[in-house]
Amino acid sequence: MEKKRPIGFWRSFTDTGNMTHEEYLSRINKITLFIAAAFIISLFVFVVIALIGGLSKVIGIILSANPLIYLGAFVLVLLGYLLRFLKWNYYLKKLGIHVPLKKNLVTYLSLYSMNITPGKFGRVIVAYTLNRITNNKLTSTLPVVTFDIFTDFLGIGILALITALYFKTYVIYVLIIDMVLMLPYLFILNNRFYNFIKPKMMKSRFFLRFTAYGDEYFAFQSKLNTPKTYLVSIATSLPAALFNAMALYLCLVAVGVFPNLMNSVFIQTSSNVLGMATGSPGNIGVTDGTLLALLRGIMGLSVAKSSAVTIMERIATLWFGVALGGVFLFYSMRYWKENLPKENKRRRGKWKGRKKNNKFRK
Repeated sequence: MEKKRPIGFWRSFTDTGNMTHEEYLSRINKITLFIAAAFIISLFVFVVIALIGGLSKVIGIILSANPLIYLGAFVLVLLGYLLRFLKWNYYLKKLGIHVPLKKNLVTYLSLYSMNITPGKFGRVIVAYTLNRITNNKLTSTLPVVTFDIFTDFLGIGILALITALYFKTYVIYVLIIDMVLMLPYLFILNNRFYNFIKPKMMKSRFFLRFTAYGDEYFAFQSKLNTPKTYLVSIATSLPAALFNAMALYLCLVAVGVFPNLMNSVFIQTSSNVLGMATGSPGNIGVTDGTLLALLRGIMGLSVAKSSAVTIMERIATLWFGVALGGVFLFYSMRYWKENLPKENKRRRGKWKGRKKNNKFRK
């Protein structure tokens, strides 16, 4: 019996129409292991933060927090997700990709399960699902994911800069970090660099196949690089980032602290932008530490309260999204069975035929 070869890197991007449900599950399993490892690391960070603030004091503050106000933080984060869904839907329409509303929303929310991956690159897995639902090429669905990641960053980066200008503090640092973070996206979203290195890539056998799909990718990506698309993106990403930042405000109110709203927005966005600059999975460690330091330095909170609020905020923003996305990712797996390409159906038919023949021979 011929041994089945594992799916290769290039095939995962160039031959996804033939990817089986089992191969997709294999990818999800690998990412799940990564998320589990990140969760353990994040839990360790939480323990360290709690120990810094005094374990019993921190636990006491969290347990005595107003549950309804704290619940409001989760609601605001969810509203931010739904607001961002509007731009996601706009991108699909811009590229002429039709997805039924329910499937589109489920697929979109599933991408938040990948927020823990470095640079949120794991969200690319959602492009596979869109590819399966619509039967479009991956090169037409992938730009939606990359553009969505970039415009999410734009919302946070612009809001961080606005609040830094408002307080006239850390402006140059926030601006430099924003500009540095934009550089990788320029290569992914703009075809100038690709066209520059393409002649060199054509000489290499290894990249020859990639260039064929690179042309298709940038052909679709260029349709999103319009002033109107960026205006729509900022009009949704900016208020969505504000909702996310206000989660910190509600966490503070829940423990009996009533801060200036702009102060809490500045602290939340700045800590996230700094975390993004490190490229660590889910900004774990860096954003947590920065939140703790800024709550102490700017708001003058006690170490115990700063530690408690940091843990509460990270659960409401990062881990709530990962958990919610995980539920929808699990639900979206049914779309792989519903939309099985013809080639895979034939392949399964042949396999069933072999099974019958083997039984007959026995």
